[in-house]
Amino acid sequence: MDGHMGLANSLAMKIAGIDKNTNDPVGGTIVRTTEREPTGLLVDAAMKLVFNVIPEVSVNDRREALLTASRHALMRGVTTVVDVGSYVPGTSEEQTWQDFSDVYEWAHSMGKMMIRVCLFFPMPTWPRVSDLIHERGRSLSGWIHLGGVKAFLDGSLGSSSAWFYEPYEDVPGDYGLQLLDMDVLLNATLESDKSGLQVAIHAIGDKANDMLLDMFDKVVSLNGTKDRRFRIEHAQHLSPGAATRFGEHGIIASVQIICWMMPTLLEGRSG
Repeated sequence: MDGHMGLANSLAMKIAGIDKNTNDPVGGTIVRTTEREPTGLLVDAAMKLVFNVIPEVSVNDRREALLTASRHALMRGVTTVVDVGSYVPGTSEEQTWQDFSDVYEWAHSMGKMMIRVCLFFPMPTWPRVSDLIHERGRSLSGWIHLGGVKAFLDGSLGSSSAWFYEPYEDVPGDYGLQLLDMDVLLNATLESDKSGLQVAIHAIGDKANDMLLDMFDKVVSLNGTKDRRFRIEHAQHLSPGAATRFGEHGIIASVQIICWMMPTLLEGRSG
């Protein structure tokens, strides 16, 4: 669901080796019964436990998915999309790069691109993005533009993993999930920003948004003022006064009025 929660049946959990003794991974939760038995619900990074044993989608299927999704977009008058990759908490950072080389570059070389795309890559791979832009420029053609890097600070409201100041009403003591250490995120953002990459970070809960706004203040203080256009993906729940802070550094509130997901290749990439 929305890229932040998965459901595994008993066979899938057996194959993945998930049982009552399996520890929650950093940045994820295995939902359990009162007897600590896994229910099958896996939140954020916990999904990786099952992703690791799911067979990879073939290159041909991924290529066909791009063409299908592109036609779907054009039928609705959409000619340009921002694709933040198939990278969600718990998935491999390499998948986005494989999609770039195996799907997008293939489609471009074969003259099959139908919509313009602005691509974002997982933030931990920012040196590769910087090197690629240095080597080939930001616009590979009129169809493909290299945008920047993407990271996640919290989860989603639907999976009760968005990071809030107050606990969820139905789960006392549960404030959601912080998916990244703030020092790690700050250092990666500083380096990405120095390299001229646009930075997009997912934040839904009010605490996650405040922590992100505080961090962006530090980045501007350390790296100086420029037209960097930080993006906060979703900016869904804001504490009082937070909205006015977006304008201080020209931060983009990347808001989705209705969360919907394009099928196949682009699924989950609005998240």
